[in-house]
Amino acid sequence: MNMGMSGSGGILSVPSEHLPGLVALVAAPAAAWLAVRAVGWLARRGIPSAPAIDRRLRELTLFQRLTLLALVAGAAVHLALVPTHWGGERVLASLFAADALGFLAAAALLLAGRRSWRAVSLAMLGGTAGAYLFYLLEGWESADAAGILTTSVELAAALLLAVPEEAAALPRRQRWWAAAAAPVALLTLLGTAAIAGVPAVDTVSAEGTGGHRAAGSTGAMPGMGGASSMRQLALPTDSPAGPITWPVAMDPEMRGMSMVTPDCSTPPTAAQQKAAVDLVNRTTAAVAPYRSLAAARAAGYVPITPTGRKVVHYVNFSIARQGHPLDPGAVPVLVYVNTRHGAVLSAAMYLATGSTAAGPPQPGGCLMEWHTHTNLCFDGSSVVGSEERAGCAAGTAGRVTRPMMHVWMAPVPGGPLAPDPGPLAEVVAAAQLPPLPTPNGTA
Repeated sequence: MNMGMSGSGGILSVPSEHLPGLVALVAAPAAAWLAVRAVGWLARRGIPSAPAIDRRLRELTLFQRLTLLALVAGAAVHLALVPTHWGGERVLASLFAADALGFLAAAALLLAGRRSWRAVSLAMLGGTAGAYLFYLLEGWESADAAGILTTSVELAAALLLAVPEEAAALPRRQRWWAAAAAPVALLTLLGTAAIAGVPAVDTVSAEGTGGHRAAGSTGAMPGMGGASSMRQLALPTDSPAGPITWPVAMDPEMRGMSMVTPDCSTPPTAAQQKAAVDLVNRTTAAVAPYRSLAAARAAGYVPITPTGRKVVHYVNFSIARQGHPLDPGAVPVLVYVNTRHGAVLSAAMYLATGSTAAGPPQPGGCLMEWHTHTNLCFDGSSVVGSEERAGCAAGTAGRVTRPMMHVWMAPVPGGPLAPDPGPLAEVVAAAQLPPLPTPNGTA
């Protein structure tokens, strides 16, 4: 298990777009204390409404005061995150704003003494903390100090609200519950971050729409028996994905995905190794301009999977129809991952033609693995979902895809020629790429 603590991407790091949130979290207790003191000062001078608010604040129990502080802190943090996300992630920024308003509404209900304050506060605090935990586990968010600390506060307050009122009626009990909630919440967040940091193993996926199981990056292909020479294979490339390694172990019975050559186990010759490196390097150079999503669109690439998702595929239909399966000068598909820095180019993808009766070309031997998907639902030429659970929706149809092969630009498990590491690994790998000088919008 490997959970980075500091440095880029570690849980003690603070991305620049999250720094205002962390500042707001640190400042919230002091600001709340000053606000309470100000209300008392105004009350002593007979300012209208101030005495009633001051009296209400003094009547609050320990649980209520801690809940109010958590709500105010949550609102401050999420409001502080809106400006830093508005330019590249407007939907997320809008959700932050809505969350802040929800926190403020719950705080107002608590101060007003409404009977619904407890349920609304629990829903806001618990729901926000749960959403963050879900994002961590899905790989849609990387743990950092701002997220861990903020969510620990929210989760601790939610845990207090989950305690039955009769069980915490005595002030002494409330202090014990309050003392226990904070470490429990923090350990929960750290444990989730640790689990989310484990490389994807047996992850269900299918190019972002659900479907296959990908094993860890150290496994050997079936038939190789984990030969040391293959485990040590590392051919340097120009791709940010790193060196070519022996392909990760793939289960030929994976749901929704079928390997074209599931038993390919012949060690690559020197010529095949050179061909594999050449393909990766030429592909990396060819698609470099398409790190710009605008340039890709201008070149004729259009989304073939739903936009706005974490992993989005763009296809150039004029290239795809030409039938050149391994031409770095004519890459038919580009794979983008939406990150906090905008969309980043994660991979180039080649498509084989249906006329290759002997199978797709493998100039790199078993280092080049092709696969198909068998469970995707299409609306015309666009992928709209998976038929695993209830079949394809009306007006759509399931069909087997053409054989495909990736050349990765992001450091996914298995290297630049990994067959398909799954969306979780793709998202984690894409987050490690440096931000572009001019960030893309959402793919």
